Amino acid sequence: MNRKDRLNDIFLADSHTYAHLRALDPELPDHVWHVIIRYRPQLSSVQWDAVREFTITNAILMRPRTFESVRRLMCMSARFGAWVWTTTGTTLTAERVYTESNVYRYLQERLPKHSEGHRWGFVRQLGAIADALADTDIKRLAAPQTAGRRRPFTLSDVASMHSWAASLTTTLKRQNAWAILGLAGGAGLRSEEIVDVRLRDIEVQGDRLFVHVTGTRPRRVPVLHPWNRTLLRSINNRTNPDEYAFRGYRLEEYRPRAIQTFLTDHPGRVRATVSRLRSTWIVTQIDNGLPLPVLKAIAGFVSALSLEKHLVHAKAVNIDDYLGLIIGEEVSR
Repeated sequence: MNRKDRLNDIFLADSHTYAHLRALDPELPDHVWHVIIRYRPQLSSVQWDAVREFTITNAILMRPRTFESVRRLMCMSARFGAWVWTTTGTTLTAERVYTESNVYRYLQERLPKHSEGHRWGFVRQLGAIADALADTDIKRLAAPQTAGRRRPFTLSDVASMHSWAASLTTTLKRQNAWAILGLAGGAGLRSEEIVDVRLRDIEVQGDRLFVHVTGTRPRRVPVLHPWNRTLLRSINNRTNPDEYAFRGYRLEEYRPRAIQTFLTDHPGRVRATVSRLRSTWIVTQIDNGLPLPVLKAIAGFVSALSLEKHLVHAKAVNIDDYLGLIIGEEVSR
């Protein structure tokens, strides 16, 4: 029996064992259930056996609906529950486990050197579980400063990312890196959109490139110079129109995981995150004076409110340069 068959057998057996727990949320999506049942933390078998049913129960009762939300629930609550069980021996109930005392003791003993953002996210997640399942109020940490996370890449950063892509050891890896840079940095695509782009979706018109985005927010996006050359490197000498621009194994539970795994497995001096590449593209369009309704359309925004977090990084403007437009002198008739 090969490894895939063994994993399928384990999944089926565990699904049967914990079927009564799935019934706690009859509308639980299959992909979320698959994450819950297949999850294996870095704990001893004794610890995991002791807290698994408790962890699964709490995750289901929180009613997650996405890969990321259920993965975060399982990761944080499994480790925390195992620590509480090991150090206190308390009965595993939400009221006994999710207390402010336990959370802040764990923070001090297990996460003292973790980032401010990680510690904040940990308390926020366990506090949400306590609110929902234990009717317990856990004091939250002050939110970390997050403005830098969306700060656009500098020209030096961009040069470093291109050097990183060119330095990868195989043609496939280089083409994947160029696809990420070209589609996120040049067309502002999200991770879930990049994984669905096929070669046929990339339109070449002379020295101009356009990306046809499919999915829930379909649109045609012109690729920003000089990122179009980066995207061309990714598709050069590839002839199958049905082939994905970014090639990698896609988990049906969460297809963008392939991109995140690739970037984690191939780190560079400057980490090329899709969200920050997209933010850089958006701010560049704002600085270039692109009308916001046009930007909203090509960025796939549902609401113009989504631009607010990017506007803080745009260049300051001199109102005097726009007086003619403001008072109507330059309005064509």
